[in-house]
Amino acid sequence: MELKKLFIITDFDHTITDKDSNSSWGVLESSTLLSKESRKECEKYKNYYMPIEKDCTISEEEKSKYMKQWLEKNLNIFIKSKLTEKEIDRVSSKKDCMKLRKGSKEFLKFTNKYQIPVIIISAGISNIIENFLKTNDLLFNNIYIVSNIIKYKEGYIKGFRNEAIHSLNKNEIKLPSKIEEIIKEKEKIVLLGDNVEDIYMIPKGRENNTFKIGFLNGHKNNRKKYNETFDIVYDDESFTNVIDILKNTHD
Repeated sequence: MELKKLFIITDFDHTITDKDSNSSWGVLESSTLLSKESRKECEKYKNYYMPIEKDCTISEEEKSKYMKQWLEKNLNIFIKSKLTEKEIDRVSSKKDCMKLRKGSKEFLKFTNKYQIPVIIISAGISNIIENFLKTNDLLFNNIYIVSNIIKYKEGYIKGFRNEAIHSLNKNEIKLPSKIEEIIKEKEKIVLLGDNVEDIYMIPKGRENNTFKIGFLNGHKNNRKKYNETFDIVYDDESFTNVIDILKNTHD
């Protein structure tokens, strides 16, 4: 299969970034832009909701309710804290505000070299992902971000411009027509994610033409479910393996 007939759909937080990295939400949750009390509140929510997100025994319907709650609670903290566009841009433009997974920089450069479309579908925050990639010289013209876009009013955060995206509703996303046009002639997909629900990023009707790669990120109790869901499961390996897969495809 030629690389020109391929496109990539990937999660961002703890897929492109390291398993121990701040998430794009975490860039704000841990920032001194928030009061000490607000940071503690965010940490409390993270400790409560993250184990639910990673629990493969909870039904998707039930889990979806929890993920929506988590998103809304953190967003409300940001709004009440009156975070400004300038402040958010400043903290998310720091090179080390998140940590890239080893090899992901080389992976993104490889896809740019061969102009393989990379569609990032993230339950994180688009503005922060974009600023981070731009600061690290990785916001290439083959990268498209579909994520939660902050809405500002008079310079202050007021919510999201889109219907909120969380880790359990990625199957409800309609890709922008610009992206649909770019991928319509592509025959094969490589999917990357760190949650089993990330497979729902696959466009309907394309499931049989998708090679699914999952990152376990140390959640060993979920290995059986991940093995059933993905074609290849890596624990905390670098993106070198993924690059090798693409190179073998190219060869």
